[in-house]
Amino acid sequence: MTWIIQDGMALMWQGRGIVAISALLTVLISGLGAVMPGPAFLDTEGTPSLIGAIWQVIWFAIYAIPLIPVAYVSHIAVLRGKVGFAAMLSNGLAGLLYFARAMMAAVVVVAVLGTLYQLVFVSDLLLMSAGRVDASAALRLGAGAVVALLVFALFVLLGAWGAMIVQTGRARFGDVLAVGRRCFLYLFVRLLAVVLFLPILSALVLPVMGQVVAILVAVGIPADPAFLIVSAAFYALIGCFAIVLVSVVFCRAWLRAK
Repeated sequence: MTWIIQDGMALMWQGRGIVAISALLTVLISGLGAVMPGPAFLDTEGTPSLIGAIWQVIWFAIYAIPLIPVAYVSHIAVLRGKVGFAAMLSNGLAGLLYFARAMMAAVVVVAVLGTLYQLVFVSDLLLMSAGRVDASAALRLGAGAVVALLVFALFVLLGAWGAMIVQTGRARFGDVLAVGRRCFLYLFVRLLAVVLFLPILSALVLPVMGQVVAILVAVGIPADPAFLIVSAAFYALIGCFAIVLVSVVFCRAWLRAK
């Protein structure tokens, strides 16, 4: 895990211009979402709303847009050694758009699956958050955890899709699956470590966020906008870091398989 974090931090610095643009766009998207709130996923009685679910998928895809260039340059950096804007332009606009289209399709699939999971298990999740889980709810949540693990395993098997697009200019399902099968344990362990590391990282930055918000409030910015801006910026950076880490793992697996 240490080398993944080291590589991720190095790539974040080397692609700092693109990361900064991605973070700025994420802050702007967060601001737009704050001034133009859509239908809530849950109504006042805690019942899930179909319109709210669709809105959630749409916003998940919108938030992913600034992260796709970060994933692209991270793939190029690991696979070809080019960094920053040079990596962005290495395959031309057509290569970037092809990669972006494939990644956005993956994002939509993940968003739909995540939303469906919430729709199915939302009542059990609410009971769990309130500390009132009965035996049947616990059984359903256990089944949901197994389903989530299977989806994660599928993600591990197919995650080298981006590396294949960058290296070959096309995506063959069988070839991607072959890489996933060959490096499954390698990928599973490292991606699970990344998933477990991100909540720790989020907890570590909370005190820093509080200090930055306090500074902005002291210079005259209202507390609510200051918190929105700072939290959006910090979580955008964490999102970029997560994308870089995942890109490093999948690209290293691709190189091992080849």
